[in-house]
Amino acid sequence: MKKFLTGVIGLLALATLAGCGNHKLSVGASTKTPSGMVAVIKGKTSKNAKISYKIDNQSKKAVKNTDGAYIIEVPAKTKQQTVVVTSQKDSDVITKKVTINKTKALGKYKTISASYNQAVIGMSLSKADQKKAKDLAAAEKKAKASSSTTTSAAKAKAVIAKLPASQQKAALAKLQAQAKEMTALQKEGKEVQAAMATAKKENKDKLLPTTLSNGVKNVITQNNYTVRANYQDKNLMGLTLIVPVKAMKQKDGQKDFGTVFALLSNELGANYKSVMKQFEKLQKDAKNSSSTSTATNVIKSNGVKFAVGYSTTHLYIYITK
Repeated sequence: MKKFLTGVIGLLALATLAGCGNHKLSVGASTKTPSGMVAVIKGKTSKNAKISYKIDNQSKKAVKNTDGAYIIEVPAKTKQQTVVVTSQKDSDVITKKVTINKTKALGKYKTISASYNQAVIGMSLSKADQKKAKDLAAAEKKAKASSSTTTSAAKAKAVIAKLPASQQKAALAKLQAQAKEMTALQKEGKEVQAAMATAKKENKDKLLPTTLSNGVKNVITQNNYTVRANYQDKNLMGLTLIVPVKAMKQKDGQKDFGTVFALLSNELGANYKSVMKQFEKLQKDAKNSSSTSTATNVIKSNGVKFAVGYSTTHLYIYITK
């Protein structure tokens, strides 16, 4: 019996050692550069191991282990990041480090979102209100360029009083005309502000949120498109425009896509006409392709990159710098 127990214990010890030997962890390349809005860490481990990861000083996060495979997505930032991946199987722990290279931001989120929202609101105004807004902008520009507009009415009248009597009448008439024009512009200004407030309310679901927390999340969700953003420390690192393929086959869907794509391109500093022209060519080439697998093409304009990906159900446009 003693010999038998000794043999069993020996076998158990060998089994334990064999189990430890089977424990593994791979992370792919030790240095990765984000593609689109995230860097992807894909690897293998033991089927029953617990996977977790930690980015710099952030808290540890668990990862799903699917038959020994796992995927971690790390949002891009303007600074280098270090990711520590941990695999734990019973008391055996394996860790590996992955460096994520820094990338450029599209710009400050607050500035981009304000400009984009202003464009959406402006486009939704009636033609009459758009004309009023344009006239007001021109008048404001003219006022800033003219030093005479900074003079109060009282001071202007005092200046006129010092003019020769033959010139006072014409000068006073000009002052009155300016005052009348200013009153009319103020009235139009109030009307435009009211119209813009109404347009903002009616299009609130089409506007970018004024504030965001760090991370990748959907910021605009419509029937015909979705806009996803990577926001990090006040920076807009990237955007993804997602459009159902069925929407691209409908008139309303095509219109919504064309509008939001052009607006995003323009507000991010790209030449939207060039971008749209390049996209039309890519779409035409995709239709002529017999392959149903995902294909990716990149459009570039003024330092902004648009990676266009097709699947059987959706169109994805990843916008980065």
